[in-house]
Amino acid sequence: MPSYRIMISAIDAFGHINALLGFSEGLKAAGHEIFFAHRNKHKHLADKRGFEFIPLDESLPGINMDEAIFQWIDMNGDKFRQPPLERYQGMDFESQEAVSAQAEFFFILDKALDKVVTENSFDLIVVDIPGPMPFLYKHSIPWIPLASLNPLILYPKGPPPFSGYSVNSDPSNWSEFKEVYQSAHQILTETHNKHLEKVGLGHIKFDPSIFVDNPAHFGFYHYPGELDYDECPPRRDNWIRVDAWIRQADFDDDFQLPEQLKEKPGKLVYFSLGSLGSADLVIMKKLIAILAKSPNKFIVSKGPRGDQLELADNMWGQNYVNQIKVVQSVDLVITHGGNNTFLETLYYGKPMIVIPYFYDQLDNAQRVVDKNIGFRVNTYDLDEDYFLDCIEKALTDQTINQKVKSISQNMRQSTSLSEAVKKIEKLIEETKNSTKL
Repeated sequence: MPSYRIMISAIDAFGHINALLGFSEGLKAAGHEIFFAHRNKHKHLADKRGFEFIPLDESLPGINMDEAIFQWIDMNGDKFRQPPLERYQGMDFESQEAVSAQAEFFFILDKALDKVVTENSFDLIVVDIPGPMPFLYKHSIPWIPLASLNPLILYPKGPPPFSGYSVNSDPSNWSEFKEVYQSAHQILTETHNKHLEKVGLGHIKFDPSIFVDNPAHFGFYHYPGELDYDECPPRRDNWIRVDAWIRQADFDDDFQLPEQLKEKPGKLVYFSLGSLGSADLVIMKKLIAILAKSPNKFIVSKGPRGDQLELADNMWGQNYVNQIKVVQSVDLVITHGGNNTFLETLYYGKPMIVIPYFYDQLDNAQRVVDKNIGFRVNTYDLDEDYFLDCIEKALTDQTINQKVKSISQNMRQSTSLSEAVKKIEKLIEETKNSTKL
């Protein structure tokens, strides 16, 4: 099989970047040359994996996505601590404008990536970006989208994505959520669609209820077969499941239990609300105070504002930890339910408690409950005793632990990633052959 030149990129969010990297490691292992186009601050991620790196910084002047997201969280933190329906009912014009401002970054990123493709020669493009990107339609290079979200977005007849509703819930409530959600994202939708019309792509529409583009050929999503939404057929066309594309650890060093925890009693638990949820200091401080009363010990990923958090005596943490290595070393994971952490936890066979913050985290949290592989704890009805009881049950419930171990084994034995790589290779070959005719 020949070696192909493949460009990869994602929006500047760890969830999308990490998913992209994990998938692309499979392409690299098959002998292909990977070009990671992104901000220079992510260059070490390419170097770690033997990818070529293409910096975008000169094409992204004055963009500080991190600060924009923090401001958005600060503005809407009280809403994200409400039930999903109420939070979107309460999304006012000002907060909609803030979301729309974030959309402007996508347009700037689109121009930057268009420049990279124009100036280089690639055989394929792989992207993890929530919505249509015009540069993909401008060039004749085949492109593959990744959906690094809970796959409910790919099942139109299931519960509304981002609602956290069970597949067993009353469908009569689903329409109201869909209407409220679409209304809350009206300005974001209009901003995207006006831009698409401006560049001659008015026939392509941005849809905030799925946050993916329709594949020109096919796309891949990441979820184990045992948890997929088979109760809600049919799946959207041309989307193919990959059971596992877990990324390498950011650092090779094995995790060592910190000295201050070695003599502490109890099981070892990892706690992380992700890079976005952990930026909500109100909820982080509340959860840390509850975990301080647990008889167990905790590794805490404090997040980008971690310097403002004080940990209890039964905890050790850093703003960022080597998560892959930590997850392998603990007995339980308490997570926000972002798709990467969710799947990494399952891959390494750990039970979990999901404390969803927003969007597809709510759907992953409910899937844990529906499939009896852990527990869901909501920020909007947080009960201290219930939370602490969930920790003990998750650590000791044999049914939960056996199910998680089974899912882990199947993810590890799956050949779906190598099959995805072969499908991509066939697409590139067919494209090259068609251009010779």
